Order: sequence, then structure tokens, then C-alpha cells
Amino acid sequence: MRAAARHDTPSDSEGIYESFSDMVLCTVIVLITLVVVLALNVVEQLNVYIEPNHFSGGATRPWLYIQAQQADYAETTAPHLAMERAVYGSHPFVMVNLFSPSSANSQTEVKDGQTVAAHEGQSFHGQADLTAYNFLQLAAGIEPGSFPVNGDQTALLLPKFSHKDILLERGVENGYAAEPDNDLALKTMALAWPVYGNQLFPRRAAQDYLNARTRIYVEVLDSADDQHRIMIGHSVFTLPQDIENGRLGWLAGFSSGLTEVIYLGKAWSDPEARTNKRIEFFETGGFEEAARAYRAFSYPEGLTDRQQALARKISALRPDLAPVQLAAYVRNADAQQQVSAAIVNDAPASAALPPLLAHRDAWKAYTDYCITKELGTTPPEWLMSEFLVPLGFDQAVVRGLRDS
Repeated sequence: MRAAARHDTPSDSEGIYESFSDMVLCTVIVLITLVVVLALNVVEQLNVYIEPNHFSGGATRPWLYIQAQQADYAETTAPHLAMERAVYGSHPFVMVNLFSPSSANSQTEVKDGQTVAAHEGQSFHGQADLTAYNFLQLAAGIEPGSFPVNGDQTALLLPKFSHKDILLERGVENGYAAEPDNDLALKTMALAWPVYGNQLFPRRAAQDYLNARTRIYVEVLDSADDQHRIMIGHSVFTLPQDIENGRLGWLAGFSSGLTEVIYLGKAWSDPEARTNKRIEFFETGGFEEAARAYRAFSYPEGLTDRQQALARKISALRPDLAPVQLAAYVRNADAQQQVSAAIVNDAPASAALPPLLAHRDAWKAYTDYCITKELGTTPPEWLMSEFLVPLGFDQAVVRGLRDS
């Protein structure tokens, strides 16, 4: 009877238990509702944190696959290198090679004037062969990133030095080949990015470089034809051709959560007025010296005495060259001579640097201005499909969450 009575007529304490259970259930329901509301609110606010003009990718520290060597054109005999022998035969000549990760890690050889895989079934994405001056023009558009160690800055972007002999005389039996020199590569990098003059630390705790970022600044060129062109530093690339032929393959090594490709918007140029987007900013921003240097670089007038001497030497070998082609060649050759001599002899090179490296403060102000101006904008769709995705930069940067 007691058992039946206890079941049919709840005690006061059992009523308390039921009331408490109801309270807990109500609390859980309220919490679930709040979580759903907060989740919806976060989704609605994601556009505040995602930066649609900054792109990242990968999960490792960024690497630059590079090598450099001093080539002696006086050692060559091939007829097609007659101009190079005349211009560089008695001068230091530093050349830089940038490799895709697959090219750096593959054993290659030269057959019929082409670089091919030494082992059957291997493939690689290619490489870029540059003069030291061309490398500096490109490097101006890359900020390697750094973080402090023992009071000094060390580079975030690490070099991986390749060790491939570079054949200068393709198609010539026993042609001249230049041997790589790691110290020369590091000195060339330090000319572009002074942080490489400090000690490098390949391995550090992740928190040491948590807020360091390698940055690649990309501008889209306004083009009258249907070609898609981008500019990194002073260097122009055509898409998708320069992805397919491997000329941009070295950028795949940069793919990392610590790298950002930053879209700076569309560049424009007015040759008749001898101005462009960068020059206009330098002039209005109070960087008059940078504006003059960039105008002389972009729209050169006349040749110096050194360049005229080179032009006479080249004209004797190639009288078929148009004056515009001849002038462009000798200007680059003159700059390459000066830069190479500075690297090899550890001499000052500020006078021979491309304008964006010679005037780093003006260039930094320009990139900051473009980042602010383009904040929230979305670059052209073809930039994603033809450049970012193939190189592994297909993730938009979530700035607010990263910073927190």
C-alpha cells in the first residue's frame, strides 16, 4: 500500500525535482536559442572580417627556391651570344634562377636545347632565368616578412638554394655552363631585401613568427587588347600563359598560411603625358624624387655617355636593331653591369637600383594607399582562376579572426 500511495501521490520533494528539471530544460532551450542567434549574427558579419583582395594558401612557412651564379660570357663561343660577349665579356655578370618546388627537387638535364627531367616519368613546372637587375625589378613587389630574434629582424621567407649548373650555350656541344654560388645568391637577395643581411633562422617556434607575413603585391594592367596582364614590382606577366609556361612557377613555393597575395587594384599609364598611377601618387604624396626616378624609368629620354658607348658597340654587331629596341637593350645592359659589379665587389648599388627599391618609403606609402583604397573590393574573376588558384593562393584572408 505504501508503494502504491507513493506512486499515486507525489511527495513535496518530488515536486521540487520536477520543477528543477523544467527550469534546466528551459535554460537549455534559451541557451540553444542564443547560440543560434549568435551564429546567424556571425555569418551575417563575416564580410566584415574577410578581406576579398587578400589571398593566402597552404600551411607551411614560405620558401623561395633560388640560385645565383656569376657567368663569364668571355668563355662562350656561340654566334648567337655575340652581343652578350661584347657587352658583358669584360664585366661581372650575375644571373638569378627562380625554380618551382617541383623543378628545384627534380633532377634535370639539357636535351636539344631544352631542360627536361633526367628520369622518365618525372615532370616539373619550370623556372625563371633572370639577370640580377631583372630579379631586383621583380623583387620590389615582394615583401619577404620578418620577425625579431635576439633583438634583430630575421626573414620569414626562407631561401632554398638549388645546385644546378646553368648552360648558357644551348645547342652547342660542350658549351659553357655557370656554377651556382649560394653566397652570391644571398648577397643578391640582401640587395633587394636588406633583412637577408642578418642571420637566418630556419627553425623557430611557431609563435615567433605568428604575426609575420610575406606579401606579394599584384596590380592588374589596363590593357587595350584582350590579354590579361599583371604587374609585380616592375615586372609584367601575361596570364594564363606565364602560368602554363612555368615563368611564374616559383611562386608556388610561397603558398603558405604566412603569405598574402595583395591586390592593389588596376594600374594605368599615359605615355603621352609621361605619367602613370604610381607617378601620380608619388607627386601628390610629396615623394618628388621618387616621382622623377620612376618617370625616367618608365618613360626614358636619351642615353647617357656610358649607354651611348654600349649602343655603338651593339650597332656594329646588330645593325638591324630598331632604335627603340637598341635603346631599351643598352639601358638594361648598363643597369645589369652596375648591379652585378656592386654584388660581386660588395660595393654600394643605390644608384643602380630600380626606383621602387631605391625609394622604399615612397613605395611603402603607395602600397598602403592602394590597400586602403581597394579594401572591400573584389579583383577580376580571371585573376583568381588564372593566377591565384593554380599557384595555391585560393583562400581569402580572414583578418579579424587571424589578428585575435
